Amino acid sequence: MDTQLTFSALSTAFGGVGVFLLGMRMMSDGLQAIAGRRLAKILAAATGNRISAVLAGVAVTCLVQSSTATTVMVVGFVNSGLLTLVQGIGVVFGANVGTTLTLWILTLDVSRFGALATGVAVFFYLFARSEKVRWGGMAALGLGMLFFGLRLLTDGLAPLRGSAEIARALSFFRASSTAGFFGAAAAGAAATFVLHSSAGFVAVVMGLAGSGALDFPTAVAVVLGSNVGTTGTALVSCAGASRNALRAALAHVLFNLSGLLLVSLFWRSFAGWCQAFADRARGVRLADLEAAGDPRALTAYYTFAIACVHTFFNVAATAALVPFIGAFAKFVRLIVPVRPSESAQGGWRPAYLVPHVSGQPAIALEAARKEILRMGETCLSMMAALRECLRAPKPLPEREEEVFTGEDHMDTAQKEITEYVEGAMRGPSTGYLAELARREIRQADEFESVSDYVRNALKSLKKIRDAGESLTPTAVEECTDLCDRVSAFAREVMAMVASDDASAASAAEARSREIDDAAKRHRAAHMSRIGITCKTPVKTLVYSDLLVAFRRQNDHLLNIAQTLED
Repeated sequence: MDTQLTFSALSTAFGGVGVFLLGMRMMSDGLQAIAGRRLAKILAAATGNRISAVLAGVAVTCLVQSSTATTVMVVGFVNSGLLTLVQGIGVVFGANVGTTLTLWILTLDVSRFGALATGVAVFFYLFARSEKVRWGGMAALGLGMLFFGLRLLTDGLAPLRGSAEIARALSFFRASSTAGFFGAAAAGAAATFVLHSSAGFVAVVMGLAGSGALDFPTAVAVVLGSNVGTTGTALVSCAGASRNALRAALAHVLFNLSGLLLVSLFWRSFAGWCQAFADRARGVRLADLEAAGDPRALTAYYTFAIACVHTFFNVAATAALVPFIGAFAKFVRLIVPVRPSESAQGGWRPAYLVPHVSGQPAIALEAARKEILRMGETCLSMMAALRECLRAPKPLPEREEEVFTGEDHMDTAQKEITEYVEGAMRGPSTGYLAELARREIRQADEFESVSDYVRNALKSLKKIRDAGESLTPTAVEECTDLCDRVSAFAREVMAMVASDDASAASAAEARSREIDDAAKRHRAAHMSRIGITCKTPVKTLVYSDLLVAFRRQNDHLLNIAQTLED
């Protein structure tokens, strides 16, 4: 074959793969941004039985069009304890079924409109003022690029049909024997892991099969292998996560590998059944299409047939293995045994921040929000310990240590969250997600400041006691009143952050003023007691600092509420 023609054909084909992969990424990102925090709510439904866990995995993957994104979320939820290992395994089983929708989308006979859809959608993506319209435009743009890329791939490979050089290059991966089946499956797994997209690689397989470079059994083997390769990303994401999260990702690998091994026992029959079904459903025999040599008709056939293969395999494997989810959990615990260090309480460790999600900003920011709420819970625990110290007639070393340790943990949490959010936002993103990232970084900073002033309040109390003084019953009641008010305000602010409720910001401002007014009243009462119950300068000054610490906690909590209005 002419070298220049081969180069031109391969360039067009590679360009098609690039356009397809970028479209897949944009469609997934747009759908994730639209779905937003509903993804976490759907996954929360997985806390029921195994069937609900599988259905949750199907639903989330259909929404975001990425089984990898779903599995990364599951790793984070299992890492934090929000999902048990058995529930997490059920979700990743469902993700395998949900990801089949992508290939069925490609079977729609609209590839000729891919360029038109891309051109129309780009205007919404670039010029729409509404963020939701822009996300919809991004998803539509990605969908158009999927079809446009697939057409480029098909057109690029068409001139290579019958090329002896291409046939020799791919002969090593031909599934003409059981060894060849496993070789083709291994090639599919490796290529999918490199591309980080099973759908993208399957599109390449469709194009190669349409050009005659791959026969049907080989295409089946490669597609089944890609199912195993797509599990690699989630497995890599477990670096730095808990061993329980590693078990969830490992169960995903074992599930897909088990399905492949089961099919390998009768792979010729499986390929024959799928081909017979496609022949009957399409109303045309594959042999007739290959004799006609029409690359577009062949690609359309293989697109449908491979979607059938992918769906039959994943649905059948899920149905067959769901009853054994518990056994999977026991097996992965055997491979990755529980260590005493898993329950050891050391320094602060993130519960929701799953590494390696820089390509999934919506998921990463949801994980960061949960970690920020965890910071709020730490502040509440510190306030509860401070309250006990205020009311105790003598020092409580264990409760005091809880406050100081909590403040140290909050410093670490703020640093970890900030670095995580900044890392997740590297690369292209929507304006809304960028604003949300800035908001979360500020919220983490404000919660850390709250913890600083809880610690400062305890330090002021210790200074009074170290000077040989003690708070009067009236002063104890005043400080307890402020501590209770600030704690209640913290719970309200956390509820606002959890629900992303900007409408409650005005109520938060009113509550903040009430706390500030109460602090001023208590300070005025304190000033009236000078010389009567408060005779030493140390006690006078330090008690004022104690009141100021509560006011500063109030100020920073109000700042958190106001971030929701930005």
